[in-house]
Amino acid sequence: MHDLSIVIPTRNRIDDLTLCIKSIGKQKKLEGVSIELLIVDDGDIPKEVLGLYRSLLSALPNAELRYYKKNKPGVWLSRYEALGLVDGEILLSFDDDAELDDPLYIRRMLDTYAMDNSIVGVGGIAKGLSSSPSGKLLGRLTCQMSGSPGKLSASTLAGSLLLWGETENIFETDFFHGCNMSFRREALKDMKPYPWMTSYAVADDIYMCHLASRYGKLVINPEMRITHHESPSSRDKAGRVARATAVNHYYLLNLRKAPVKNYAALLWTLTYLTVKETLKRNFNAVTGYASGIMFVLNPRKNKYNEYMLD
Repeated sequence: MHDLSIVIPTRNRIDDLTLCIKSIGKQKKLEGVSIELLIVDDGDIPKEVLGLYRSLLSALPNAELRYYKKNKPGVWLSRYEALGLVDGEILLSFDDDAELDDPLYIRRMLDTYAMDNSIVGVGGIAKGLSSSPSGKLLGRLTCQMSGSPGKLSASTLAGSLLLWGETENIFETDFFHGCNMSFRREALKDMKPYPWMTSYAVADDIYMCHLASRYGKLVINPEMRITHHESPSSRDKAGRVARATAVNHYYLLNLRKAPVKNYAALLWTLTYLTVKETLKRNFNAVTGYASGIMFVLNPRKNKYNEYMLD
């Protein structure tokens, strides 16, 4: 058994992943903490690179590297399968392009859990997230963000994370930023291989937060900050990501047993995004959003209802 399991889903981003693991190896004040780091790979990592990663982790007092190459791609499947492969009391997940430039990030996370036994999830903040007053207003009017840092929008979008950089104290939240989030592993026991969560798996982090929140509190610690070297756009096609935004948030509303007004809010958000991408002449995204809107409006789509049952 380990005290902490770190899981990093990845796909052919060796330079980013190397920087991430190097930063993990520089974490401090972890004496007596047993750590396993599991790389869940949808691509290919040469053996000599894995040897480098083991060397980087050797700087920690008690850490080991594990490697798992998946047969079926997809971030959600990576997160789901990782649960059956790790044994740590706490599961900490990073995107492969995250950098822990604070050497006390993990120590701060563990200390946050120790503050309150009812906490089942602790998240951090990616540096540089912000929004102008006009951007906040637009976000609220289009149901992409709420007025509270820890609340999802009526459409279940997570735009409120743009408010996190303005916070100073630990606060309760509905959601985490998927690039750096952690949970008590037992709180994720309700995860399932949802068949619509394929490819980019839009909102996978929000799904995990919803499932974990059944068992306790989720909190954000603003002192836990990382640098997220995020790609400017998804590596999946814009149309697929746009449609997944509609489909995945629709099923998230199902999972949350949301009232009709939240589905209306989702349609309003998708309509706004369709118009926005039309003005930008991003017609692949427009097609994806239009397809997603038709999906939400289609009354004959009960194929996956069994996954909504407790």
